[in-house]
Amino acid sequence: MALLSRIVLTVSVMLVAALSGCDSGKSVSVSPRKPAIHVPAGESLLPFDAAATTGPAMAPRELFEAFKRTETDGVRTHLVELDGEPSMLMFEIDLALFEPLLLGVGKNALAGVSANDAITRFDLRLVIGSGFVSELNPLSPVGLLQINGSVQSPLQRHGYTRILGVRSESIGVVASREYHIGMFTSALQVGPGIVEEGKLDISERDLERPEYFRTFVATCGTRALIGASQVPMHLYTLGKRLLEYVARLELTCDEVVNLAGDREVVLAMAADDKSKLVYFGHLNTVKASLLGFRRR
Repeated sequence: MALLSRIVLTVSVMLVAALSGCDSGKSVSVSPRKPAIHVPAGESLLPFDAAATTGPAMAPRELFEAFKRTETDGVRTHLVELDGEPSMLMFEIDLALFEPLLLGVGKNALAGVSANDAITRFDLRLVIGSGFVSELNPLSPVGLLQINGSVQSPLQRHGYTRILGVRSESIGVVASREYHIGMFTSALQVGPGIVEEGKLDISERDLERPEYFRTFVATCGTRALIGASQVPMHLYTLGKRLLEYVARLELTCDEVVNLAGDREVVLAMAADDKSKLVYFGHLNTVKASLLGFRRR
């Protein structure tokens, strides 16, 4: 009983102190984790040597050249500059030659998958990730995740506003309110939409928010664009510069959507013979979802 009394007294004192703090106008909060300022980047032989990511990251232009050397028929590598400096890496993929594939966690799916494992196990040439997850549960999807017709995580009506859908022949993007089961074979809730119906869909208010490393997917008719920012960026800046760049390529991209960024960023390309790969981001970190492309 004496021990119980001491416990009750201690809890009471802590509660009073907390309430006193609130009365004084002071609040106790947990600071959010600061955005990442760098991610691993480089080139590796396969099987991947995890020790390779412990060294300094490959410089942006050098990384672009490594990706360029690794590209194949049906894939074009682009380096998008901003104010004369590298800002985004981007792959232009011919969907007549490459099949999209969405991988993810779930009851009837994988227990998470890393970009390194995805390339090896599913014969992928390109991988981008990832979908959004709970900060406390990094393998718990936030919003819809549908794999081969099976819903692994339900749609959130008031969550991220876009659905990235995958069929064997193509990819597509629709508003989350318009989505219904059967529209795509596999689907992922993402957002916000950076470009909608060919126009920038991000407010300048985005410039008041923190900058993050970004990954994005664009639908451009018979082609898809996937990419990552090489520096932390605002989505407004990314979208505006991206529209300028694709116009120069004479590509029409109706939708561009934001995938999870910051430490979830990963972009990788494997050589045709799978002897090596080039990567940007954490290759061995298990993700809740990844989008990959393999030769048809």
